[in-house]
Amino acid sequence: MVPKSNLSSMGMLKIQVSTLYTINEQQRLLSINEPGGGQAPAIFIGMTSAGSLIYYHEQLPPNLIDELGKDSELPLDIPKLIRKVETFEPVNRVWMGPAYAFPEISHEWNQKVQLIGQEQYYLLAEHFPELTDYLYEKSPVAAYVIGDSAVAVCCSARFSDHGAEASLYTAPGYRGHGYAAETVKCWQYYVKERGRMPIYSTSWDNLASQQVARKLGLIQFGADFSITTVDLRKDCDV
Repeated sequence: MVPKSNLSSMGMLKIQVSTLYTINEQQRLLSINEPGGGQAPAIFIGMTSAGSLIYYHEQLPPNLIDELGKDSELPLDIPKLIRKVETFEPVNRVWMGPAYAFPEISHEWNQKVQLIGQEQYYLLAEHFPELTDYLYEKSPVAAYVIGDSAVAVCCSARFSDHGAEASLYTAPGYRGHGYAAETVKCWQYYVKERGRMPIYSTSWDNLASQQVARKLGLIQFGADFSITTVDLRKDCDV
């Protein structure tokens, strides 16, 4: 089902990919779209009810790209794809999971949730100190605050001109109370206010994250599959 939006599921998928990764003019993956970059997948396949899109790492040789393209029809033969990629580099990680969009702007969330800026960064000190140096890069940052501490945080793991990918954390001891879902409501509102599409994706084995998606009534627009190898860039280091 497509969210109430002028974007098709394929359109949302394209925004998601450009948000997750940096991509060159040939539509090849360069790196993870985060400060400091990171290893982009050798192959990423985004699947929707309207079709699929395939992206390859810029360093994959053309003959391997041709072979992977032939083997990327649905349903995916995952073991075969892994074997093909391993003819180039050892596989480090395989990922598969749903991607969700938010059907409408909600401006209601628990009153204990607030945006975190420079004046509120001290609220992160107890449970999320690593975020204090990245408030701008992760903006907007929404937190469920109890006392003087943020116990759940939703921020932008990655963002582009058109999209922002949610990153969600709940401190141990505070999970299972619905705090995470409330922070996501606030985060997605301000992402949309800034003209971007909020994206929520997770892996199929992350049941807690999928439970949050269900609580929020998110709409699955696609599914992601990727194979990441050891760092392809190491061969270019001198």
